[in-house]
Amino acid sequence: MPQSAAGKPPTRRQLAAQQTRQKLLHAALACFSERSYTEVTVGDIARSAGVAHGLLSHHFEGKESLYAEAVRELDHQLRAATRISPDGHVVERLRRHLSAHLRFLAEHRDAALNLILRRAEATDLAWEAFESTRLEGVRTICDLLGLDADEPALQLSLRGFSAACDEMARDWLRNSRALEIEALVDACVTFLTAAVQAAYGLAPSPALSQALQALRQGAPSGAGEVVPEREEA
Repeated sequence: MPQSAAGKPPTRRQLAAQQTRQKLLHAALACFSERSYTEVTVGDIARSAGVAHGLLSHHFEGKESLYAEAVRELDHQLRAATRISPDGHVVERLRRHLSAHLRFLAEHRDAALNLILRRAEATDLAWEAFESTRLEGVRTICDLLGLDADEPALQLSLRGFSAACDEMARDWLRNSRALEIEALVDACVTFLTAAVQAAYGLAPSPALSQALQALRQGAPSGAGEVVPEREEA
């Protein structure tokens, strides 16, 4: 049973409030998955949740706040679905992570198109949520490769990698997933290799050199040669 802030079991009123909040969040996920932010009204969400219109503002301070919360909730589900075991070669683990990511998008196609990949129409508050979820995705990739996600050159390059993969996934979902997931994983690994190599060109380091070596070992054929590590002056 959930605990209150004081560590005591919640009261009936608190439980009712939690249930109402969950109803609104689930309704928002459904509504925003089916239609864009501008097409969904507060009334749509309240009716779908089966609650009074005014309760949405009470629990979420309006549509924009609820939309951002829906983005975060779907991202939590995505992160849970893409957790992988730590065994195997780094690229093997990376490929499992990317495969799980793409499978989640395919299984939640409408939500993926409207809540994960549709950043252009985001409001300011939702944009912060989108950026936070994208940064978490970058950190996951960096953790797999043993890289520092806060390194500026790497952040810059991986933003390009994320944007390319998002655009590819969006087209893939819209075109009835004509390609197999493994083919898209191959492309993502190639994009990632190029991004890490670009970061190496901007700010070479042993960690980036090692990551490139690992990526090249597991990349599709024809991905190119490893850039040798520059010698220290």
